[in-house]
Amino acid sequence: MPATLPHPAPACHVERLDHIRPVMAKAVRKIDPAWKTEIGHAFQRCLALAGLSEKEAAALLDRDTGQIARWASGEDRPLFDVIFAVDQLRGPMVIALAELDRQRVEVETTIHIMRRVS
Repeated sequence: MPATLPHPAPACHVERLDHIRPVMAKAVRKIDPAWKTEIGHAFQRCLALAGLSEKEAAALLDRDTGQIARWASGEDRPLFDVIFAVDQLRGPMVIALAELDRQRVEVETTIHIMRRVS
C-alpha cells in the first residue's frame, strides 16, 4: 500500500478560510396548520380588543396591509416582537394569547371606576 504524504494547503486557500464563520443550522419544525390558524385568530382578536382595523394596525406596525392580512389568516406567523413594541397592542395581545388556552387560563376583565368627590 503506497504511503500518502500530507501536503499543506496553499496559503491562498488558508486565507479564505479565515473569513468563514460557523453558522448554526436553523431548526425547521412543521407547525400544525390548525395551530397557525389559531394564532391568526388570536392576532385578529388582539386587533378587535385594541379597536383597530387591519389597515390601522398596518400603519401602527409599519407593515403593509397584505402582511397584516397574512398574519390574521394564519398564513404567516405574526412577528411578536413587532407587535409587543407597540404599547396599544401589548395588553390586547397578551389577552388574545391567554384566551387560546381556555382549559388552564381564565381571562377576567375588571373595570375600576374612580370617582372624585369635590
